[in-house]
Amino acid sequence: MKFGKHELILGDSFEVLKTLEKESFDLVFTDPPYNIARDNNFTTMGRAGIDFGEWDRGFDLLSWIDSAFPLLRKGGSMLIFNDWKNLGEIARHGEGLGLEIKDLIRWKKSNPMPRNIERRYVTDFEMLVWLVKPGAKWTFNKGIAHKYRRPELVSSLTPRSEKIGKGHITQKPLGIISELLEIHSNKGDKILDPFMGSGTTMVSCSRLERVGTGIEKEFEFFEMSKERVGNEFL
Repeated sequence: MKFGKHELILGDSFEVLKTLEKESFDLVFTDPPYNIARDNNFTTMGRAGIDFGEWDRGFDLLSWIDSAFPLLRKGGSMLIFNDWKNLGEIARHGEGLGLEIKDLIRWKKSNPMPRNIERRYVTDFEMLVWLVKPGAKWTFNKGIAHKYRRPELVSSLTPRSEKIGKGHITQKPLGIISELLEIHSNKGDKILDPFMGSGTTMVSCSRLERVGTGIEKEFEFFEMSKERVGNEFL
Protein backbone atom coordinates (compact mmCIF):
# COMPACT_ATOMS: atom_id res chain seq x y z
CA MET A 1 0.00 0.00 0.00
CA LYS A 2 1.39 3.39 -1.05
CA PHE A 3 1.13 6.73 0.75
CA GLY A 4 3.00 9.20 -1.42
CA LYS A 5 6.56 7.84 -1.66
CA HIS A 6 6.07 5.59 1.36
CA GLU A 7 5.17 1.91 1.07
CA LEU A 8 3.52 -0.28 3.73
CA ILE A 9 3.67 -4.03 3.13
CA LEU A 10 1.52 -6.63 4.89
CA GLY A 11 3.60 -9.78 5.01
CA ASP A 12 6.28 -11.87 6.69
CA SER A 13 9.56 -9.98 6.67
CA PHE A 14 11.55 -13.18 6.39
CA GLU A 15 9.98 -13.63 2.94
CA VAL A 16 9.40 -10.01 1.85
CA LEU A 17 13.03 -8.97 2.44
CA LYS A 18 14.15 -11.47 -0.20
CA THR A 19 12.10 -9.64 -2.85
CA LEU A 20 13.44 -6.10 -2.30
CA GLU A 21 16.11 -4.42 -4.41
CA LYS A 22 19.69 -4.91 -3.22
CA GLU A 23 21.68 -1.90 -1.97
CA SER A 24 18.57 0.30 -2.20
CA PHE A 25 18.29 1.48 1.43
CA ASP A 26 20.31 4.01 3.38
CA LEU A 27 19.12 2.89 6.82
CA VAL A 28 17.50 -0.20 8.30
CA PHE A 29 15.81 1.00 11.48
CA THR A 30 13.65 -1.42 13.39
CA ASP A 31 12.30 -2.64 16.71
CA PRO A 32 11.81 -6.40 16.20
CA PRO A 33 10.31 -8.81 18.72
CA TYR A 34 12.74 -9.40 21.58
CA ASN A 35 11.84 -13.06 22.15
CA ILE A 36 11.43 -12.42 25.89
CA ALA A 37 7.68 -13.00 26.39
CA ARG A 38 7.01 -15.57 29.08
CA ASP A 39 4.32 -16.46 31.55
CA ASN A 40 4.28 -14.47 34.78
CA ASN A 41 1.99 -13.52 37.64
CA PHE A 42 1.93 -9.78 36.94
CA THR A 43 -1.73 -10.02 35.89
CA THR A 44 -2.61 -10.44 39.56
CA MET A 45 -0.97 -7.06 40.09
CA GLY A 46 -3.12 -5.37 37.44
CA ARG A 47 -0.68 -5.50 34.53
CA ALA A 48 0.58 -7.96 31.93
CA GLY A 49 4.28 -7.69 32.76
CA ILE A 50 6.44 -8.87 29.88
CA ASP A 51 3.99 -11.37 28.40
CA PHE A 52 3.76 -9.43 25.13
CA GLY A 53 1.96 -12.19 23.26
CA GLU A 54 2.54 -15.01 20.82
CA TRP A 55 4.13 -12.71 18.22
CA ASP A 56 7.13 -12.34 20.55
CA ARG A 57 7.53 -16.02 21.46
CA GLY A 58 10.16 -18.08 19.66
CA PHE A 59 11.15 -15.21 17.36
CA ASP A 60 14.24 -15.75 15.20
CA LEU A 61 16.49 -12.91 16.32
CA LEU A 62 19.20 -13.27 13.68
CA SER A 63 18.33 -14.71 10.27
CA TRP A 64 16.33 -11.64 9.15
CA ILE A 65 19.60 -9.68 9.36
CA ASP A 66 21.08 -12.01 6.71
CA SER A 67 18.31 -10.91 4.32
CA ALA A 68 18.45 -7.22 5.25
CA PHE A 69 22.23 -6.93 4.88
CA PRO A 70 22.27 -7.06 1.03
CA LEU A 71 19.55 -4.40 0.88
CA LEU A 72 21.77 -1.83 2.59
CA ARG A 73 23.97 0.44 0.50
CA LYS A 74 27.67 0.80 1.34
CA GLY A 75 27.97 3.22 4.23
CA GLY A 76 24.40 2.48 5.26
CA SER A 77 23.48 1.83 8.88
CA MET A 78 21.36 -0.59 10.85
CA LEU A 79 19.75 0.56 14.10
CA ILE A 80 18.23 -2.39 15.96
CA PHE A 81 16.33 -2.11 19.25
CA ASN A 82 16.39 -5.18 21.45
CA ASP A 83 16.61 -6.52 24.96
CA TRP A 84 20.08 -5.84 26.36
CA LYS A 85 20.64 -9.57 26.86
CA ASN A 86 20.32 -10.15 23.09
CA LEU A 87 22.43 -7.25 21.82
CA GLY A 88 25.80 -8.99 22.01
CA GLU A 89 24.52 -11.91 19.95
CA ILE A 90 22.95 -9.56 17.39
CA ALA A 91 26.13 -7.47 17.15
CA ARG A 92 28.37 -10.50 16.69
CA HIS A 93 26.05 -11.92 14.03
CA GLY A 94 26.12 -8.62 12.14
CA GLU A 95 29.90 -8.49 12.43
CA GLY A 96 30.08 -12.00 10.97
CA LEU A 97 28.20 -10.75 7.89
CA GLY A 98 30.65 -7.89 7.44
CA LEU A 99 28.91 -5.09 9.35
CA GLU A 100 30.96 -2.87 11.66
CA ILE A 101 29.79 -2.32 15.23
CA LYS A 102 29.78 1.40 16.01
CA ASP A 103 27.90 1.92 19.28
CA LEU A 104 25.26 0.83 21.73
CA ILE A 105 22.65 3.56 22.19
CA ARG A 106 20.54 3.91 25.31
CA TRP A 107 16.97 5.20 25.53
CA LYS A 108 16.49 6.37 29.11
CA LYS A 109 12.85 6.51 30.21
CA SER A 110 12.00 9.48 32.39
CA ASN A 111 8.88 7.75 33.76
CA PRO A 112 9.69 4.00 33.76
CA MET A 113 7.11 1.39 34.66
CA PRO A 114 7.75 0.33 38.29
CA ARG A 115 7.90 -3.45 38.70
CA ASN A 116 8.97 -5.45 41.73
CA ILE A 117 10.53 -2.30 43.19
CA GLU A 118 11.26 -3.81 46.60
CA ARG A 119 13.54 -6.49 45.18
CA ARG A 120 15.10 -5.05 41.99
CA TYR A 121 16.29 -1.86 40.34
CA VAL A 122 13.65 -0.17 38.21
CA THR A 123 14.33 -0.88 34.52
CA ASP A 124 14.48 2.64 33.11
CA PHE A 125 16.14 2.03 29.74
CA GLU A 126 16.10 0.18 26.44
CA MET A 127 19.05 -0.33 24.13
CA LEU A 128 19.77 -0.45 20.44
CA VAL A 129 22.87 -1.40 18.50
CA TRP A 130 24.29 0.69 15.65
CA LEU A 131 25.95 -1.26 12.83
CA VAL A 132 27.42 0.09 9.58
CA LYS A 133 28.04 -1.55 6.21
CA PRO A 134 31.61 -0.64 5.23
CA GLY A 135 32.74 0.77 1.90
CA ALA A 136 31.59 4.39 2.12
CA LYS A 137 31.14 7.21 4.63
CA TRP A 138 28.30 6.61 7.06
CA THR A 139 25.79 9.27 8.17
CA PHE A 140 26.16 10.79 11.62
CA ASN A 141 24.51 14.19 12.06
CA LYS A 142 25.85 15.18 15.46
CA GLY A 143 24.08 18.56 15.42
CA ILE A 144 25.59 21.95 16.14
CA ALA A 145 24.07 22.04 19.62
CA HIS A 146 26.31 19.16 20.72
CA LYS A 147 30.05 19.53 21.32
CA TYR A 148 30.00 15.78 21.53
CA ARG A 149 27.07 13.42 21.46
CA ARG A 150 26.47 10.88 24.21
CA PRO A 151 24.85 7.60 23.04
CA GLU A 152 21.82 8.34 25.21
CA LEU A 153 18.38 9.79 24.49
CA VAL A 154 15.87 10.66 27.19
CA SER A 155 12.09 10.79 26.97
CA SER A 156 8.93 9.64 28.68
CA LEU A 157 7.06 6.51 27.65
CA THR A 158 4.85 6.72 24.57
CA PRO A 159 1.94 9.09 25.31
CA ARG A 160 -1.66 8.03 24.80
CA SER A 161 -2.04 10.72 22.11
CA GLU A 162 0.33 8.82 19.77
CA LYS A 163 -1.62 5.57 19.88
CA ILE A 164 -4.43 4.21 17.74
CA GLY A 165 -6.96 2.30 19.84
CA LYS A 166 -5.06 0.40 22.50
CA GLY A 167 -1.86 0.93 20.55
CA HIS A 168 1.06 -1.47 20.31
CA ILE A 169 2.34 -2.78 23.64
CA THR A 170 5.98 -2.01 22.76
CA GLN A 171 5.35 1.19 20.75
CA LYS A 172 8.26 3.65 20.93
CA PRO A 173 7.76 7.42 21.34
CA LEU A 174 7.72 9.39 18.11
CA GLY A 175 10.27 11.84 19.51
CA ILE A 176 12.89 9.15 20.13
CA ILE A 177 12.45 7.59 16.69
CA SER A 178 12.55 11.00 15.00
CA GLU A 179 15.71 12.07 16.84
CA LEU A 180 17.50 8.89 15.82
CA LEU A 181 16.34 9.28 12.21
CA GLU A 182 17.72 12.81 12.09
CA ILE A 183 21.09 11.65 13.45
CA HIS A 184 21.50 8.60 11.20
CA SER A 185 19.87 9.68 7.91
CA ASN A 186 19.37 12.67 5.63
CA LYS A 187 16.38 14.11 3.77
CA GLY A 188 15.47 11.91 0.82
CA ASP A 189 17.14 8.81 2.26
CA LYS A 190 15.35 5.48 1.92
CA ILE A 191 14.51 3.88 5.27
CA LEU A 192 13.48 0.25 5.79
CA ASP A 193 11.62 -0.98 8.88
CA PRO A 194 11.14 -4.78 8.59
CA PHE A 195 9.06 -4.96 11.78
CA MET A 196 6.88 -1.87 11.44
CA GLY A 197 4.51 -2.50 14.35
CA SER A 198 2.19 0.48 14.68
CA GLY A 199 4.12 2.56 12.14
CA THR A 200 6.11 5.04 14.25
CA THR A 201 9.14 4.89 11.95
CA MET A 202 6.92 5.49 8.91
CA VAL A 203 5.27 8.51 10.54
CA SER A 204 8.71 9.92 11.34
CA CYS A 205 9.83 9.34 7.76
CA SER A 206 6.84 11.28 6.47
CA ARG A 207 7.44 14.23 8.79
CA LEU A 208 11.22 14.34 8.24
CA GLU A 209 11.13 13.95 4.45
CA ARG A 210 12.62 10.47 4.35
CA VAL A 211 11.21 7.70 2.14
CA GLY A 212 9.92 4.86 4.28
CA THR A 213 9.24 1.19 3.53
CA GLY A 214 7.62 -0.74 6.35
CA ILE A 215 6.77 -4.44 6.66
CA GLU A 216 4.36 -5.90 9.23
CA LYS A 217 3.08 -9.45 9.58
CA GLU A 218 0.28 -8.92 12.10
CA PHE A 219 -2.89 -7.55 10.48
CA GLU A 220 -3.96 -5.64 13.61
CA PHE A 221 -0.69 -3.72 13.76
CA PHE A 222 -0.62 -3.19 9.99
CA GLU A 223 -4.04 -1.54 10.23
CA MET A 224 -2.71 0.75 13.00
CA SER A 225 0.22 1.72 10.76
CA LYS A 226 -2.06 2.33 7.80
CA GLU A 227 -4.28 4.64 9.83
CA ARG A 228 -1.41 6.57 11.39
CA VAL A 229 0.49 7.07 8.13
CA GLY A 230 -2.74 7.86 6.28
CA ASN A 231 -3.49 10.60 8.81
CA GLU A 232 -0.24 12.29 7.76
CA PHE A 233 -1.72 12.85 4.30
CA LEU A 234 -5.08 14.30 5.37
